[in-house]
Amino acid sequence: MSRSERIAQQLGMSHGAAAGKLRKKILFSLLVRLKENVCFKCGSAVETDDDLSIEHKQPWENRETSLFWDLENIAFSHTKCNVPHIRRGGEPKRIIGEQGLSWCTSCKRFHPESDFSKDAARWNGLRKSCRQQMKLYKERYFESKPYSSSGRTAVS
Repeated sequence: MSRSERIAQQLGMSHGAAAGKLRKKILFSLLVRLKENVCFKCGSAVETDDDLSIEHKQPWENRETSLFWDLENIAFSHTKCNVPHIRRGGEPKRIIGEQGLSWCTSCKRFHPESDFSKDAARWNGLRKSCRQQMKLYKERYFESKPYSSSGRTAVS
């Protein structure tokens, strides 16, 4: 039996896979000690090393290779919050403006990121429409539907 086979048998996985898991455990331990185990997408604490994901704040694929290596472009998140665009069926349409601005799909303009609510499922962590557009939508939607006195169910 070769050394790599003995190690794999003893660890229950290849040495490379075990070393990767160990590095992740060490990284998570350091993040907890430094109180940096906060999800970039949803803002809540990442509780376990199994739930820790390393991600790029700005996508680098088909863009700029330097974004891959830029440590300022690295963030930590829950694995469930870091869903690659590939799992969603391909590269979504993204309109990227100056840093600190995001595109509102409703009013078709850039706004400061502070004008948007958070949405962990989206690539940039923000909703598609600005708060003003969401408010207008809710006003139009709820004014057009008669509701019962409880306010919960529509009256037919």
